Amino acid sequence: MLCLTGIERRVRAVRPGPIRASLVSVTCFLHAVPLFFSAAPRTPLRVLCIIALDMLHVLRFAHPLSKQKRNELATFLDFQACTNAAWDRKDLCAVEYQALRHRLEKAGLRLWLDEYVAQLSELETRRPPIGGDQWRFEEVRLYREAVARLSLATIAAIALNAARLEDGIRATHDDGDVAMLFRMAMQCQIIDDVVDYTKDLSAALPSFLTASASLPQALALTAKAARSYASSPGPSSRSAVFPLRTALHVLSAVTTLVGRIAHTVCRVSAVRGLSQPFFR
Repeated sequence: MLCLTGIERRVRAVRPGPIRASLVSVTCFLHAVPLFFSAAPRTPLRVLCIIALDMLHVLRFAHPLSKQKRNELATFLDFQACTNAAWDRKDLCAVEYQALRHRLEKAGLRLWLDEYVAQLSELETRRPPIGGDQWRFEEVRLYREAVARLSLATIAAIALNAARLEDGIRATHDDGDVAMLFRMAMQCQIIDDVVDYTKDLSAALPSFLTASASLPQALALTAKAARSYASSPGPSSRSAVFPLRTALHVLSAVTTLVGRIAHTVCRVSAVRGLSQPFFR
């Protein structure tokens, strides 16, 4: 669990009901509306991540994240995206990267930066190749999970006042709320992999769909993975607050729909004799 101080143990002892948790989530959404129009973070999905963490902060500490903290999280999320783009050999503006890093160091997040970059580098230097069999798919899945877990753990640890990054990583397994955010992150990862299939394949980037040499097999295994992220086995996931459980159900339905569309496109492409389906 993140930051299990005596105060938080008392807060966590009483789980908020659906009505209170929903009201808090709406309030946090309203507070974060300006972020949808600000320079950072750059995507609405990152804003929603900040809203979720702000909601958890309110429910655990009885007060929202400060405006400064929300801005720091927004900058860190953009920094993570910029760093991942560099490892994926995508366009990276060195000036932007250094500017984001400088802002985070100035905010006192140097240690979090260094640890995140070091662990990400270790994961990326051991990334599996594409185009294998079912075992390769599992390798790629574990790799994708590890990268997503590290990114979420870093942000959650900063937002929820953890002492170490290891506490954040542990929370993605054991903390019901953070574990639910991880499941949603993986659903988003699957959607992104479907949409970017053509680009990932041409760049030989490991993803859910490029992991297997057979695209139909990759789609079937990806659908199975999506169902596993949608389910909530174990007490940690079932203890997540109502808004997060609801969000996971909605996102899982969207992921299922995207997967079915991809499967249909793949089948139609096969009938027409196309070597690759065009998802984007």
